[in-house]
Amino acid sequence: MEYSGASAYVYAKASGMLGKAFIGRNAAQLFTVKSLSELWELVFDTPVPLVPEVMLANLIETEAVKRFISQYTHLLEIYSKPDRLLVELLHRYDIENLKLLGASLSLGETKQPRIVDLGKYSILNYKAWPNLQKITKDTPFEWYNHIPEPAERQQIEYKLDLQEFRILWKSINEVSDNTRAPLVEFFRKDYSLKNLLWGLRLKVYYNMSREEILKNLFYVDRKPAITDPLCGIVLKILDKQIDSYAEWKDWQYAELLNPHEEGVLWKIDPQWIEQKIRLEEIKRAVQMFHLYPMSDVSLVMFFRLKQQELNCIRTATESLRLNADIKEAMYVAGVPSEI
Repeated sequence: MEYSGASAYVYAKASGMLGKAFIGRNAAQLFTVKSLSELWELVFDTPVPLVPEVMLANLIETEAVKRFISQYTHLLEIYSKPDRLLVELLHRYDIENLKLLGASLSLGETKQPRIVDLGKYSILNYKAWPNLQKITKDTPFEWYNHIPEPAERQQIEYKLDLQEFRILWKSINEVSDNTRAPLVEFFRKDYSLKNLLWGLRLKVYYNMSREEILKNLFYVDRKPAITDPLCGIVLKILDKQIDSYAEWKDWQYAELLNPHEEGVLWKIDPQWIEQKIRLEEIKRAVQMFHLYPMSDVSLVMFFRLKQQELNCIRTATESLRLNADIKEAMYVAGVPSEI
């Protein structure tokens, strides 16, 4: 199918899928069920598998991811030659798979862990298990060719994330039509806020120094800098006192802050900010989806919105498995609490 016709068809199909998706206020339905069996029936609308509850929890998450990948690749197949960005989005799962394989090998496990199957879109040779060198051979990640020591895994995983993001960022900036600017701005803000949240977590929960935090951020330039489009926002707040509202009230993202009451002790709350960011991201993605209906943007936003759905399904599953408070689970997932 020629590209404009394919884009129109993809938009129509994706619109129908998103109309049924558990995103935004629709996600609240996931937190109204009382058991994992009910959750399965709600999410998949099929008979519940006859397995123990613990296995059912894992199966819900596994099947939800499998369904999403199937839906996305089905839409991708509509294009005779999809743009690089549309394919590159999928490689996030290759990286998560690679982390999982490395961790299993590091722990001395011999059975290959369950991975997300991307079919022909995968760039890794999973059949080469347990040879990590052959798994990554002839890929951008072939430098990862040895079983990692437990102590080096975190740094390796950070390097994988940073490299994968830079490949994605390059593909975004290579979009050839007039949607490049809005796509660049969407991802710039998205990753800037993710950087911000990560930096705040490291500062508030782990009391990391400025230098340590910089080693864990995403950035476009050769090193973190105030002018970098992704990490500049974090560098501007690293010296602020986390318990001084006066230092934050005029911040450019002050609308994300947890409430302050005069005379009451206050401390910046990364979890509150995360919920606000998620709600804002959903709104922006939905707006983008409809603003550019006959372009790659609609499929990119479909991908992002369905990832948020997966996060909500995962959180709902864990809350049922652990018998957690519903309101708290919804808060963690970034779901409006009005049911």
